[in-house]
Amino acid sequence: MTIDRMLLRHAIRKRRTSLQASTLLASSSSRRGAFSAALQQFEELMTASAAVGPASRPITLYYATVQAGLAIAAAHKTDPWSFSRHGLKLRDVRSSIADLQVGPEGTGDFQVVAQATGSPVLHGPVTFGALWASLPDLQEAPLAPASTPNTMTFLPHRSASRAEARVVVLSPNPGPDSFESHLAKLLPLYPGAEQAGSVTGSYQEIRQNRWAADIQWSSPVDFDQIAPAYRYVDERYLRPSVDGQGGQSPSPFMTWWTMLYTFSMLSRYHPREWAAALNIDEAPAAHRLEYCLDLALNVIPHLAMEALDGTPTLFTKPLAF
Repeated sequence: MTIDRMLLRHAIRKRRTSLQASTLLASSSSRRGAFSAALQQFEELMTASAAVGPASRPITLYYATVQAGLAIAAAHKTDPWSFSRHGLKLRDVRSSIADLQVGPEGTGDFQVVAQATGSPVLHGPVTFGALWASLPDLQEAPLAPASTPNTMTFLPHRSASRAEARVVVLSPNPGPDSFESHLAKLLPLYPGAEQAGSVTGSYQEIRQNRWAADIQWSSPVDFDQIAPAYRYVDERYLRPSVDGQGGQSPSPFMTWWTMLYTFSMLSRYHPREWAAALNIDEAPAAHRLEYCLDLALNVIPHLAMEALDGTPTLFTKPLAF
């Protein structure tokens, strides 16, 4: 089935009762009370997010996500499971959107929910552009400079006798003599792909600045670990490290969380800078920011539902024309 915002809403409402007996909610009335109240606020804040424009939407979207996170922690996180601070800090807001830096600050909702969902955390400041480029959802709307590693579409060769897959690389034409070395420099920035041994076939341009190549591992690899299906059936991706050092990136849910935190801080405390970034007549990236905030209305409920269940829910991708 395809993703429908109304279906997601009712699926999450169903979990108000269906998770009561199978999670830590069964052990505590305070957990159950927080879970119920947080999901109600999540639903109302998501409804409010759809009703407002991009100038204010980051605020309601971020706090909707935080309330979903509180419900997730109440259901799945051992003590302590509640929080009262963000656990993140936005650095120099005078930078361009892509160059903004956001990083950890103490322990707060980001760290608690990451632990509840089994996600890696941030260990230092990263750029907003790196977070954006690591999300499969935003693959078709690049924000960061071309030098920033982007998510690669990953197509396993299931019938091969050895671990082999096709990857789709976003890059200006590297030239036939340098493509293999170009890819060899990229792969260490993709956790799980750094051990890929070689390019096994010629590369080809499948679209402007998108190149397909086959890569091979010399030892067995669990593709479900390094490139699990994401949101849609048979849609797999290699996600780059956001720290530029090859470290594990936060899960897509926690990456979206960090991005929405950044947007909300700009919208709340730096409205002039945020308004300038959204100026559709002057800011080249404004339409991409609008697209991201529209996309979040469907992505956040989907990822929140998966986190509540503790297991992926994969949909059929809508037809594109």
